Amino acid sequence: MTSLDITTSPGPITFNPLRWRRWWLDIDRNEAAQRWAQTGLGQGLLHFGFIALMFLLPVIRTKHAALVAIALVLCAVFPARRMLLLTAVGAVYFLLKPLKQEAHYTYFDELVSSSYLSLPSTFGFAIFGLVFMAFAYLLIHNQTSRNIEFIARRPIQFMLALGAGLAAMTIAVPDQHPAFSIAWVSLGYLSGSFFFLGYILLDSRSKTALPVHQQLGFLRPVWAAGSVPLKGPAFFRKFEAKTPTDMAITRLKALKLVVWATILFWIWEIGFNWFVHGALELPHLEAMISATANGASETAVLRWTVLAADFLGQIVVFGASIHLFIAVIRMVGFNVPRGMAKPLASRTMSEFWSRYLFYFKEILADFFFYPTFQRCFKKYPRLRMAFATFMAAFVGNMLFDFISDSPSFAIAGFWETVRGYSSYAIYAGALTTGLIWSQLYQKKPSAEDGWFRYDVLPRVQVILFYGLLQVFDDSSGMVPVGERIYFFLSLFGVHT
Repeated sequence: MTSLDITTSPGPITFNPLRWRRWWLDIDRNEAAQRWAQTGLGQGLLHFGFIALMFLLPVIRTKHAALVAIALVLCAVFPARRMLLLTAVGAVYFLLKPLKQEAHYTYFDELVSSSYLSLPSTFGFAIFGLVFMAFAYLLIHNQTSRNIEFIARRPIQFMLALGAGLAAMTIAVPDQHPAFSIAWVSLGYLSGSFFFLGYILLDSRSKTALPVHQQLGFLRPVWAAGSVPLKGPAFFRKFEAKTPTDMAITRLKALKLVVWATILFWIWEIGFNWFVHGALELPHLEAMISATANGASETAVLRWTVLAADFLGQIVVFGASIHLFIAVIRMVGFNVPRGMAKPLASRTMSEFWSRYLFYFKEILADFFFYPTFQRCFKKYPRLRMAFATFMAAFVGNMLFDFISDSPSFAIAGFWETVRGYSSYAIYAGALTTGLIWSQLYQKKPSAEDGWFRYDVLPRVQVILFYGLLQVFDDSSGMVPVGERIYFFLSLFGVHT
């Protein structure tokens, strides 16, 4: 079959949006569509449509999108070499984009062009990237050889100690000293790849572990745009398509998801940027916080409206981003779970946390919750759960951003960077409290409670909780924490 048979789906060609919508949502379960997606024409059109939509989504830069497109085409042409090709492209991506923040790239350029190093930045990325890959190779190899036992047993703790030592050097050593440049660049590479390498080390003893040289390609997979890894290589292999039909289904799911990501992005661009903040001239949350603290006389209704618009806008634009990256992973043949799934339908605080930030939640669980839960307070179930949640939602949450920002100690100053986290500490503390209460004390609603207490009230409570948290969800320090507290209190008619 060389064309897509739709006779089993929408029926006669009539204008019936609901019927066509159902056909589209079920396309990956449509056997005719699955057969079409396995043909040469089907694969070509799927990839063309996917790549075209990806370039319509300015979620990632054009150069990054071009590299993703190259990876998709290579994996389609040489499916038997898929994993090798992905890791090779991932290694190239790591050498080109090893750091986390734009400010770090600017500082790196200043260092490598200094009189001491005197290197073009691109050449510097290649040299230091290869050195860091060699370091990562030794760490991965040590996980199985166990030549250095204490590192093999506690690889994450070792990386934390190494990062802390390098950060201390960037603070203590004068900027002009050669050791400073080496320490800062090493810290930049380690902090930018910390959790990517952490997942590789955790996976390296798995029975399905990749060869060490291929694991290096996951230091920065081609679908990664920030410092949040979407799990490690062993996770992806569990969801790898094994048959042509599985591959067709996975690609059809990828196409559906990138279409949804495109719709969400343009909802955000037109509905929020153009209409809400443009035509209606509704200020952004940060501007409203500062204005309120400086004595602006906006009503409480307007403040709540701005907060609600910011909360919904964040969900929409983040949904567009995470759906695009998951769609890329699916397009190359890994049918991994979505990163966001109907968060506003959540009935408990912990459920929202999983639905909204699934892969970030997984990082905190894998690196902080489970290790704590396995070791601490085994005789006290409630305390055990509460403490493990605290280590993940508060300690892990703070550490994640702290590690990523550690190169900024030398740029903005240590205490200035730390002060920026005062607002985020309130956010993480409130989040932790809410999650512990949700896990231990919140009664899960049931349909027997009635429509209002099952479908409405729990969801309103969850949305209100996370919406209010948006006031403090910031680690940049651009808006002082005192202004954020003032704005928060003003929502309830309290003025300090």
